Amino acid sequence: MSDTFTSAIPSKSRPEWAKLITGEIQHEFKNYVLQLRIYQIRKDIEHGRTTVEKSLDSLYDLCMKYSLAVRADFKEIFKSW
Repeated sequence: MSDTFTSAIPSKSRPEWAKLITGEIQHEFKNYVLQLRIYQIRKDIEHGRTTVEKSLDSLYDLCMKYSLAVRADFKEIFKSW
């Protein structure tokens, strides 16, 4: 992957990722698929089907793949990267 593609979304080390997953950051999503995925991740964690760390990896991969689709939400959540 090129550096340009890698910077399409914020770094996985940013604390906002985990806060999105745990619900510490409340956000009204523009991207419905992202909203549903985060809701499902929260339910899976609540029921012990996954961990925050594993969920972060899968969410990050999804957002990398669809970086243009999540950009509007990320500009509000992460501000800059």
